[in-house]
Amino acid sequence: MTHSVEPNEPTEPTAEPNAHDWEQANRLAKWMRFAIVPLVLVLAAILLLGRGDAVAGKPVKTKYGATSQGREFQLRLDEKGRPASFSTELVAACPSGRLVSMPWDSVDGDGVRFARDGDRLRVAERGKLWKLGLDARSTGKGGLRGKLTLVVHVRPETRAPFDCTARGVTFFAGH
Repeated sequence: MTHSVEPNEPTEPTAEPNAHDWEQANRLAKWMRFAIVPLVLVLAAILLLGRGDAVAGKPVKTKYGATSQGREFQLRLDEKGRPASFSTELVAACPSGRLVSMPWDSVDGDGVRFARDGDRLRVAERGKLWKLGLDARSTGKGGLRGKLTLVVHVRPETRAPFDCTARGVTFFAGH
């Protein structure tokens, strides 16, 4: 079940994008996940080299949950039961009501890695035409709860630019 998400800020009325614009936006969404790979590798290197004991180990166990959009949320835990990585999918709503879906995962299959601050876990990834965010807290029982955001900046050649957004999407995994 997919829920429509309203933008947080009012937008100027724009003409309905044509089929070419939607094809371009859908192609962009498919290729965006490939642009994430270098960022994920840099983030993983920072986590592995920079935080010592604060870094979770290699994912060995998976707990399942869901987003408030009804999408699966996979949380991978290390041997000590600490959140190590995740993967999910977000759906952004455009001003016209059209929905754009974007998987959030890493190519290596280990999931997206976290930046840690105590029991708080964060991820912020961005590209020229998109940005993704996660802000969550560990439940202390091998679980995780928090919020996800996605903004896709659509820049059609023949129309005014607009954003497709998914803000304040909540999720849980584990206990």
